[in-house]
Amino acid sequence: MAAVNARGARRLRRGWVGAVVVVGLALTGCSGGGSDSGDGSGGKPAGKAAPQDPGSAAPAAAPAAVLTITPGDGGVLAPGEPVTVKVEGGKIGAVTVTGEDGSEIAGDTADDLASWRSTGALHTATRYTVKASATNTAGQQAQATAAFRTEQADKKVRYQVNVADGRQIGVGLPISVVFDSPVKNRAAVEKALSVVADTPVTGAWRWVKDRNLNDGQRIDFRPKDYWKPGTEITFKADLDGVDIGDGRFTIRDSEAKVTVARSLVATVDVKTHQMTVVEDGKPDTVIPITAGAPGMDTWNGTMVVMDRNSSVLMDGQTVGYGGQYRDYYNWALHTTASGTYVHENASANVNAGKKNVTHGCVGLANDGTAKKFYDRVIVGDVIKVVNSASETVDVGNGYGDWNLSWEQWTSGNAAVAAAAG
Repeated sequence: MAAVNARGARRLRRGWVGAVVVVGLALTGCSGGGSDSGDGSGGKPAGKAAPQDPGSAAPAAAPAAVLTITPGDGGVLAPGEPVTVKVEGGKIGAVTVTGEDGSEIAGDTADDLASWRSTGALHTATRYTVKASATNTAGQQAQATAAFRTEQADKKVRYQVNVADGRQIGVGLPISVVFDSPVKNRAAVEKALSVVADTPVTGAWRWVKDRNLNDGQRIDFRPKDYWKPGTEITFKADLDGVDIGDGRFTIRDSEAKVTVARSLVATVDVKTHQMTVVEDGKPDTVIPITAGAPGMDTWNGTMVVMDRNSSVLMDGQTVGYGGQYRDYYNWALHTTASGTYVHENASANVNAGKKNVTHGCVGLANDGTAKKFYDRVIVGDVIKVVNSASETVDVGNGYGDWNLSWEQWTSGNAAVAAAAG
């Protein structure tokens, strides 16, 4: 399950309302009061108290424990501020902070048991109830309660996740979260994210410099090896109320459950002009292709299908090729942010299996070959390119995550490898 981050302090725009609600019973001495009979037979003289044995004096009452909750009942808490509970004359017992949806906020009790402070992120614009208890030196219990609400954040940060609930994904798809502005408090975000698989798998989060984004806007989770087919994955982002830095807060949680489909890995050999398709570990198809012409070479390396479209407008001006082409191409499988696709290309009718003539994409013939391959591919399937004169595709150019070794993936990052399952 995901850990949530400790809250950074920020001054409230409204004053905190302190509430003290104490329930405690003080010890009292108990003695019977005899009355004088007035008949002089064995009774004490009227109006005179009987001598009291000093050894039987009632002990002094122990002071009740006094609890203070901040914010108090009816109070308002600014984003990023913690809930605190303090006790005088006793020791903190149980403390719960419960949101209106029933979720509880984590917290820590001080070593001296004199205070408690929330460590979990409180959702923005949400009502909470605090219940706290303490005991005094005589073991008597005091209780306090308070209901408050949190404010909405002034500076909101939004994010997108690349998986949707109920979908099937290919074995190569990393879980990717993209923020609309750079994250400074990276550790807090990492603690708010979790990936759990029904089949145990080792994986890790890593901040990725996306080709089209600023540093700190994208974080990916990748297993050590490709996902196993049939694995059920649950992604959670407990990000509502997380301070990402400079007084900016994410304002919603997210959850998605996906299933890994069969394994499909297609390897494009630029030299032989062939693509070999391997499904569930068994080669079953070899498809003639045409790749990037010399000087416009197709990227080397492992790519993952980002999205798929039956028709895409491709314009050379958007990728540095001026007006060399501008047309719609069918059965397009998107593999890099720089514009690489596997798609139908009429030039493949003549050149597939013989010559590389494209502007960097992988072209398939329009005799039904392209559509047949398109129909069997889903987002997350793997496309590997070998023997190209080009460089290896960068990790942030699409989902190039697999072009880093596991040691590289887990080094130089705040994110730590973790076993999900």
